[in-house]
Amino acid sequence: MWFKYPKDRNTYHIEYQFFYGDSILVSPVTEENATSVTIYLSKDIFYDFKTLAPVEGTETFVTLTDVDLTEIPLHIKGGCVLPLRAKSAMTTTALRKSDFEIIVAPDSLAEASGQLYFDDGESLVQASSTLVKFKYKDQKLVVSGKFDYPLGVNVSRVRVLGVEQEPRAVGDIDGPHQWYQFHYYSTTKVLDISINQPFTQWHGFEMFFR
Repeated sequence: MWFKYPKDRNTYHIEYQFFYGDSILVSPVTEENATSVTIYLSKDIFYDFKTLAPVEGTETFVTLTDVDLTEIPLHIKGGCVLPLRAKSAMTTTALRKSDFEIIVAPDSLAEASGQLYFDDGESLVQASSTLVKFKYKDQKLVVSGKFDYPLGVNVSRVRVLGVEQEPRAVGDIDGPHQWYQFHYYSTTKVLDISINQPFTQWHGFEMFFR
């Protein structure tokens, strides 16, 4: 945590919390049979990985209660775009056949970015690969990249976090607009957008509020 927040002295002595990659904050329960854990959140915007609801970090320690014995508390750091599999699987082979869903977790400036690299997962020297880049700003998600390796699956949906109000419409950024179905959850401020298109044919979306 101190690597992510070098100016926050409270992070210097935290031993057990850590970031998995650039944006997933892991807060493990380290006491046997404990159902609560005290975690630290720096001054930043986070999102609960389980509910996707926004959590404002205020440089204070917070105690999480009713933590299931099989659960590890996770938070998404604001400012990232996470490509995740829509469904889990028992093997890597089966997982690679599952569609993607995209999690957009904006920062305090309502911006986010991320990328997805994909290849055959076996060869030491790759004949081809795919690199997808995501940029979210001004209620628009722009998707671009190099699509040399076929993924063979679709983007099933996009989940935009921290949306303060329900948009009037959500459309493809390429005109004329293709309109997407969506559902807004006011309690968690999550906007679910149904996409169901391959990356090679989908360039992003924008939200309309008026």
